[in-house]
Amino acid sequence: MLSRLWITSVLFALFLIFASQGAYAESLEPVIDKSSLNKGIFTVNSNSKDTKAIVRITKGNVKYDYNLANGAHYPLQLGDGNYNVMIAELIANNKYKVVLQENIDLKIENENSVYVQSIQLIDWNDATKSVAEAKKLTVGAKTDIDKVKAIYSYITKNIKYDYAKTETVEASYIPILDAVYDQASGICYDYAATFAAMVRSEGIPTRLMMGYEVNAPDVYHAWNQVFLKESNEWVTIDTTYDATRVQGGEETPMLKNTADYKVTQVY
Repeated sequence: MLSRLWITSVLFALFLIFASQGAYAESLEPVIDKSSLNKGIFTVNSNSKDTKAIVRITKGNVKYDYNLANGAHYPLQLGDGNYNVMIAELIANNKYKVVLQENIDLKIENENSVYVQSIQLIDWNDATKSVAEAKKLTVGAKTDIDKVKAIYSYITKNIKYDYAKTETVEASYIPILDAVYDQASGICYDYAATFAAMVRSEGIPTRLMMGYEVNAPDVYHAWNQVFLKESNEWVTIDTTYDATRVQGGEETPMLKNTADYKVTQVY
């Protein structure tokens, strides 16, 4: 449950001052690395560590905003087609100056490839503690659903909901997965990002969803969808609410009714 938290994709009411073509801020010279487009992601490399800037990705009428971080991976999760990538630097208050715009044409063989990658909001590698845990949990698992069940069981039994964090977390918050693992607690964003990283590390396409659940229509929430190749379908899983139920001794099905969730963002 995110309560008042608005994730970076919906943070910015931008007042953009557009730079002329080829004009760049002296402190920020971003370069878009497209070498991983076959995976549905790109990387932004920048020479500045201190300049605050955003990456806006647009396809049609859909826009996603991210904080700029050198070397971070950004997803193109809206399917094949033309994307516009804009990088804008904060110059004063809530005013941003556009320093780079570039169009990217995406065409990949498997549209679900993007959902097995490490991205800025789900930042993992083989050394991430929860990912290493996933490797142990899934030893001997013969099917994707068996792997998902093992990871789901671990998270719902071991990670406690942090109610205090809900009230104090900043709008720009992005989960640090090793910290979530060490503290064994978090908010819904932490649950969903951890679950996504663990399942993605097993090569199973997993989405991090943002929006609202039918029983809490005023509470911004995060959960997951997983693609099961055995049944060729996306299924909905909510480790946050289920952790509270499981730790309270209540039985609850792992797979949820997708119609009970209203989606605003997909990562």
